Amino acid sequence: MKVGIVWLASLALAAASLVLGCGSPLQPALDAFEAGRLPDAAREFRALEPDFEHLSAHDQARYALFRGLTELSLGDARRADAWLGPLKAALDAEPRTLSAAERGALLAAWRSMGRMPGPASANASP
Repeated sequence: MKVGIVWLASLALAAASLVLGCGSPLQPALDAFEAGRLPDAAREFRALEPDFEHLSAHDQARYALFRGLTELSLGDARRADAWLGPLKAALDAEPRTLSAAERGALLAAWRSMGRMPGPASANASP
């Protein structure tokens, strides 16, 4: 499980690097996430939560993704699921809300939480 979280965090860091520098109110939280300062990222995301409804749809999706990834990386799958679950449902309806890398990070998190099976070859019987 620990290896999976490290891999997931690496994938999420790659996705975060694609969205940094955009001047979003999410920037301090994303900067902390990218730097691996996960407790700081969690604090920044929690501080932004009261303003969530005022963010653009794109920023709401990114907030939910990186808040969920932060919570998951800190070991709180329940909190992660509270953000990633609704995001997954929204992206099933409109996948272009996030970049391909961000969608990949969401799917990796979804699998690591046991919410979605892995690739078909991983589930095949020997």
